Amino acid sequence: MPMRRVFLVFMVLAGWAASSQAADLVVIASSDPSIKVGVVIDGVRPMRVAAGASVVMISSAGKTIKLSGPYSGAPDTSASSSDRQLVDSLSRLITEEAKSPTTLAVFRGGLKPLPTGRPDIWGIDIAREGNYCLRPDRPAMLWWAAARSGAVVGFASTGDNARSARIKWPRGKRYVAWPKELTLSDGGTYVARFWSEDNGEQLHTVLMPNLATDAHRAAWMAEHECTRQALRVLAAIGKEEL
Repeated sequence: MPMRRVFLVFMVLAGWAASSQAADLVVIASSDPSIKVGVVIDGVRPMRVAAGASVVMISSAGKTIKLSGPYSGAPDTSASSSDRQLVDSLSRLITEEAKSPTTLAVFRGGLKPLPTGRPDIWGIDIAREGNYCLRPDRPAMLWWAAARSGAVVGFASTGDNARSARIKWPRGKRYVAWPKELTLSDGGTYVARFWSEDNGEQLHTVLMPNLATDAHRAAWMAEHECTRQALRVLAAIGKEEL
């Protein structure tokens, strides 16, 4: 085979090998206007971060990478081929949700928190209907922003064999443990009532499997319609709170 052809074949194979080892990263937070949140980049390709700016990325293995400007170089030289499912899932979540001005504040300009800054990201806001994804390795917690000392809140499961429980809210607390009288089930629906004539807030619980990283948990939450929680997890990762 002529040397020129051998060289071309070598270059093609080298390029293929490099692309197969690309360390895909998704940008979850950026204060650099030239680097957009949600974009997927190749971690072995050089990039620049402006002076005074910062960028936070997550790899396909769930690793968090933070760059502070001025920076110039490859963000992740430990290139390793891995499943892009995590990166693609987070990119899709951020891209879709960042269209909202409120949500966009989470990812830009100092990583501002979402309006409901509960102390427990993994807990249940009993005054807000919706899906709540719960970790298997932590007790389920109930959060009430407008908690009143001594107030009694009723909880009831729905469907066959429905059960109920009442919690007298303790002084100085905004969150308490899930009532032992109610079995917490995957796909369960529970109603929180703040007075006798209250129609209540419907709370839907989804039990998470054991997952490797908080980034994987955020992606799983998004896929199971716990979008608000997923965004809070990403915001916390960006602020190095997790």
